[in-house]
Amino acid sequence: MMGSSEKMNASVVSLSNVLFEDVLATYDTYAKEAAAYLMYKKVLSRADLMTYLSSTNKNETLKRYEAATLIAKCLGGDVWLKTNPEVTLSYADAAEVPSAAKGYVYFASEAGIIQGMENNSFVPLGDVTRAQIAVMIHRMYTRMDYSYTEGVIANIDTTASTITVRDSSGESEMYSINSNVAVMLDGEQSRLADLSVGQEIIVTFSNGALYSLDVVQMAVDETFLAVFKGKSTDNSGTTVKFSPLDSTQTMSYKLADDVVISYNGGKGTLTDVKSGDYVKVSVVSGKVAVIEAESKTTTIEDARVESITFDPDVVITLRTKNDELESYELASGATIRRNNAVTTFNELQAGDSVDVTLEYGKISNVVAIGITRKVTGQIEEITISKNNSGLVVNNGNKATKYSLARDAEIILDGKAATLYDLRIGYEVELETTSATITKVEVKSVAAPMQITGEITLINTTYGMLRVSHPDANGNIVDTQVFTKSTVKILDSNDGKMKSLRDLEVGQHVTVAGAENVGVFEATSIMVLANSQ
Repeated sequence: MMGSSEKMNASVVSLSNVLFEDVLATYDTYAKEAAAYLMYKKVLSRADLMTYLSSTNKNETLKRYEAATLIAKCLGGDVWLKTNPEVTLSYADAAEVPSAAKGYVYFASEAGIIQGMENNSFVPLGDVTRAQIAVMIHRMYTRMDYSYTEGVIANIDTTASTITVRDSSGESEMYSINSNVAVMLDGEQSRLADLSVGQEIIVTFSNGALYSLDVVQMAVDETFLAVFKGKSTDNSGTTVKFSPLDSTQTMSYKLADDVVISYNGGKGTLTDVKSGDYVKVSVVSGKVAVIEAESKTTTIEDARVESITFDPDVVITLRTKNDELESYELASGATIRRNNAVTTFNELQAGDSVDVTLEYGKISNVVAIGITRKVTGQIEEITISKNNSGLVVNNGNKATKYSLARDAEIILDGKAATLYDLRIGYEVELETTSATITKVEVKSVAAPMQITGEITLINTTYGMLRVSHPDANGNIVDTQVFTKSTVKILDSNDGKMKSLRDLEVGQHVTVAGAENVGVFEATSIMVLANSQ
């Protein structure tokens, strides 16, 4: 029913065997290939293998709740349950259904595959009979009714969420991809944007509706970027010519009979590709199998600078108006204008709105707009990295992440300082351009403090704790700790953030903060041990 014996799915079956060979090696069973395929299809998990295939359990009779679970997963129940997590079973013995199986029992019952027994009972722990499973399988087969087509990807439009597939006869069909369609690339759940023109694809339908896309990447000899230099045709076929970027050398390849060509993001033919166009070429078995071509010059409008890196070339990452991240190298001699003034890439800031011109895949022109603002608030997070240091600052309404300009000025109590001098909890005034900090000024710094001890009192009304801890001389003292709404409370036992109401008397904590006008104000609290 799931398609493991379909000739079109042979590549998927082979891939699943490779992916899960090591996992299944320890199980003594005739069903390894079937199990690998069901793991690829997300019907079985590693834990399920122990339940169904281990030497201890494989001869046990299937329980009714187990049958419902497998049925639901085969029918895509996991996808449905992600958006419908709260279900109520109406069976009289619903309490006997294991909690992890309740959603699957509901889904399989609603689908009409498995039904209750006498007196509105489900009998979840009862054995499934051969007659019952035969009826269930027939109902599943009728409901699923899978059919398949195979071909190569001729075009992908991530904006419109469509994919065009060309079959072996040369006919092309465009499909719309919604959130219910599973997109699999080499066995991993993927996005449409992860696929590429020219890849072989199996399209699965259920009762005529698009159900899933499976791509197993073809064995490509080489892939390269180049400038198209023309074509010629003789009795031996068509030859295409390319020059590598930044080179005058010319390379010639024969064109595969089933070559896939796209042009400026849409379906194309070799006639569309002009000398001087920018191309990405994939060679399979010595012949050109895929040509993704676009004009020498293209534009990206209404984007935003996400980040700029310099290792070793200058690379600008853009967030497009479709909320996709794309990275491009800055060409030598590129023209850059920011706020109507000619400048260099050093003046570009994260968050700038930009229109970008690409020439042969590199940025040749940037028109940027940056907005300058002043921001006041409290530091919640400090990030120090080679290419993208920054701060998260809470202005009392929300926390915002800012990048730090490479030449940002930092003033601490009227003196020049560095990022390493800042601390979480400091009250700061920022000068920003777009989403980048150009100046940080800390008006008054309270001496940082840290205490570790046991909570002896909690007053949530006033946001106050009393912590018993040793002082510098080893004497046990009590310190009142006040918290602001921005305080971060992390429970080290489960790694989750908590609120003041979650804390308990008797818990051991480490409190970090500062003394301000004689009051110890906490900026962060770490729970070290649960109360006894």
